[in-house]
Amino acid sequence: MILFIWCIMVDIQQEASNIYSAKTDRTIGHVSREFLLKVTGHRRGDILDKELVRKVLDEVENVKSVSKEQVLEYASRAFHLAKEINFIDGIARASIQLGGIHWYKGDFKTSMEHFHLALQYNSTLRNRKYEFLIHKGLGNNYLRIGFLDEALRHYNEGLDVCVILEDENQCGSLYNNIGIVYKDKGEYEKALSYYLKSLDIKKNSGDFNALANVYLNIGILYDIQKDHKNALKYLKKILEISNENLAPIILANAHNSIGQVYVELGDNRNALKYIHKSLEISKEIENKSVMAHSYQEIGRVLEANKEYGAAVVNYEQALKISREIGSLSDEADCLFSLGHANYQIQNYTVAEEQLGKNCHMLENMDMKPKLIDTCQLLAELYYKTGRFRESCDYMKRLYKLQEELSNEEKTRILAEMQTRFELQQRDLMIEKLNVKQEMLVKANQELELFAGKAAHDLKEPLRMMSSFSSLLQRKYCEQLDGVGQEFIGHIHEGAKRMEKLLTDMLTFAKSGADPRESTEVNLNDILHVVRSNLKLAIDEKKAEIESEELPIVKAANVAMIQLFQNIIANALKFTEPDIAPKVHIKFSIYDNSFYQISITDNGIGIPKIQQEKVFIIFQRLHRREDYEGSGIGLATCKKIVECLGGKIWLESTEGEGTTFHFLLPKI
Repeated sequence: MILFIWCIMVDIQQEASNIYSAKTDRTIGHVSREFLLKVTGHRRGDILDKELVRKVLDEVENVKSVSKEQVLEYASRAFHLAKEINFIDGIARASIQLGGIHWYKGDFKTSMEHFHLALQYNSTLRNRKYEFLIHKGLGNNYLRIGFLDEALRHYNEGLDVCVILEDENQCGSLYNNIGIVYKDKGEYEKALSYYLKSLDIKKNSGDFNALANVYLNIGILYDIQKDHKNALKYLKKILEISNENLAPIILANAHNSIGQVYVELGDNRNALKYIHKSLEISKEIENKSVMAHSYQEIGRVLEANKEYGAAVVNYEQALKISREIGSLSDEADCLFSLGHANYQIQNYTVAEEQLGKNCHMLENMDMKPKLIDTCQLLAELYYKTGRFRESCDYMKRLYKLQEELSNEEKTRILAEMQTRFELQQRDLMIEKLNVKQEMLVKANQELELFAGKAAHDLKEPLRMMSSFSSLLQRKYCEQLDGVGQEFIGHIHEGAKRMEKLLTDMLTFAKSGADPRESTEVNLNDILHVVRSNLKLAIDEKKAEIESEELPIVKAANVAMIQLFQNIIANALKFTEPDIAPKVHIKFSIYDNSFYQISITDNGIGIPKIQQEKVFIIFQRLHRREDYEGSGIGLATCKKIVECLGGKIWLESTEGEGTTFHFLLPKI
């Protein structure tokens, strides 16, 4: 049976491996010594306390050459001080660090307690970076204790956050971890696909530990599939990297894994050379998980040499450590190894007990490939001891498991084919949409050119009409009666209105939120520009415009000025003659994805029956003699907001005022 050796994910918990890599002279500094004095002096609760907690946690993250106990002491003291002064950020961050340290030491129970505590406190902070580290840490712990579905869930949640953070390097780390889960599930092709995704990213990251870790996982995967040549090829790539650039735990795992391949090849001399080196390193760094694997591999070599008594001693040592660190998957492997060794020396009663426990654990963890090996060995054991019914029962379980795995493999292949087909169809659809988008962009550009040209060409004869009607009025005013003068006045005013309408139409055609023009826009600055543009109207009407602090959005600067100016200008225009306009602007979070901007006025309001019409182009609700305008302003606002993926609506009470609400996406 091939042992499914665990490989440490240094890039999952990089902070932890940095702490114990004795490759630099940096140590805990004066900040942490000051911290100890502060804790001893019982000074609590001020701003300096919080700042000191931050500095100590910074040092714990970056320190290289220092004992585990000292790092654990500082992180623990920072955690307790943060709790005493109710410093939420400090508690969450210290919990993440403590989770990483205990995980590195192999204390998975304590590690998980700290990560779950960090998750609880971060529900208030909503810090994306912390959320990412917590899900990585929890996924790593669940993987180590054998809860593969929970591990996969946390890794995928971490991956979602990672995509939001746009951190490709950390995505590569999670691809590696997800590959390990699928490897343990027996889905080797899927595991390799995730490893190769990770490798593509890590090759260019400059992170030698992370790169070595992916090599390690690929080597182990090839070993599981009996491709020992490729297994050694990838594992020995790790030893080609300078030891100065690698964490000791990576080296320990590399030597252990190479030793395991030599066990499979029957080269026991080389196997023991590499495994003893792994054991030596793991003892130096006090990593119990790697120690357990080393003892187990030594036991395998001894068993292959038929030194069963010595093999059992090493297996029992590995079992003891696995139980200490709470690793169910390692415990199950050790029980199988012990059962196999005792079966060889015909100690059937003990072998039956150990294999029975192993079988129960593997069933709970849904590790079917390993369970097949256990059922086969139990069937042989019962056959040799003359218990044919039990032997038959386990053979039936064996065949059923093989059939299930075969069906799962067929289902997986069909699912992959379906996924590939869907991806192919999606790519074709995207290609078509891209072509259509290019056509729309081109059509929009042509429309803008046409609108600009039409507006320019039409304005010229209108200006001529306006000019000649003015000349006609001045030169022949005395010769025209009252009706004639009235007609000339209508011509002149009509030309001016038409020119204004063309200007507004051109503005509408060009309005919107072209993504190519989008930048980070501070809406407080936009409001300042709008106040300046509307200064004459504000002063004339003695208007008051109040605003809360507004957010920063990603949009076109000119579009935001149009949006705010059109709405505020309407608030100044549509008022009772004897009432000074009052405008109030505020914002809130909408559905966690948008900023909702609300602009409230004390104007004449809009009748309910007419509220749906205000955003339709050319729709006027009042007579031109009462309120001037072209009916394009709010239609322009609607176009701008919808181009950004938001929406706009209003609430109004006739005679009391109106509130316009619109949604702008958060950055």
